Amino acid sequence: MRKILLLISMFFISSSYSLERPPWFGDVFEFHFLSKYTYYHFNRVDAALVQPDSSSNNNLVHFNMSFSPSLQWSIDSDLEFIQTPRQNFGFRSVAFQTRYLFKDDILGDPLSIALGGNFRIVSSDSLKDVSTLYHANSDFELNLAFGKEFSRLDYWRFRFWFYGAVGIANKGSPWLRGNFALEGNLNEKRKWSLFVDAMHGYGKREFVDVFNFDGYGKIRERNIDLGFRYGYRLSVWGTLSFEYKRRVLAKRCPENVNFFSVSYLVPFSF
Repeated sequence: MRKILLLISMFFISSSYSLERPPWFGDVFEFHFLSKYTYYHFNRVDAALVQPDSSSNNNLVHFNMSFSPSLQWSIDSDLEFIQTPRQNFGFRSVAFQTRYLFKDDILGDPLSIALGGNFRIVSSDSLKDVSTLYHANSDFELNLAFGKEFSRLDYWRFRFWFYGAVGIANKGSPWLRGNFALEGNLNEKRKWSLFVDAMHGYGKREFVDVFNFDGYGKIRERNIDLGFRYGYRLSVWGTLSFEYKRRVLAKRCPENVNFFSVSYLVPFSF
């Protein structure tokens, strides 16, 4: 009960959707504070030498803050806490990112294009947990995002974007990450998104040792998740969103994973 109360209290005082990915930044000198709680569940791990003892019910809390000091630059960071059958509730990872907007379709360019880099520090306990899709204690990525908005009146109506990243850690093999989203906006009040998340690790190991796990850096892992998000703007108080995601492809990682999320985004400035 104390763990549940702690999760709830942390959700309402802060929170994230991981690091920012779309190729559009917030207004200059405006902060965006995003809170996200995710429950996800799975029973099996593909290519596991021995399957987990029981179903894995996991609780994940994100914290993210983003800020745009100019039209071209964006910086953001996130903080994660997790509870799984293999670790008590505690710190999972912290990450920092900087991105530069090369092209802006809002200002007349054909596409918006952003290039960035990030690094993430992962706790040793989480690295030993098969639920955590990180590669080592220090993960580094270079990323590129591009997209296009289709506007009506003074707001965008539809848009699509793609995000790709190449990563390397302090040990293990590199990986590729990709995301695609199709999004809609109704009168700046209701927003929805259909999205695909994918990752491919280039490790040489073809099996997963759940009970002697040390990150995905040496594992040839692949996964594809499909998801839907719906958000409702609460006037000046921010946006409340709900999300469902399902893992449809899993190679040497947890399979048939169901993710249920609720998040709250608050923009503010001084």
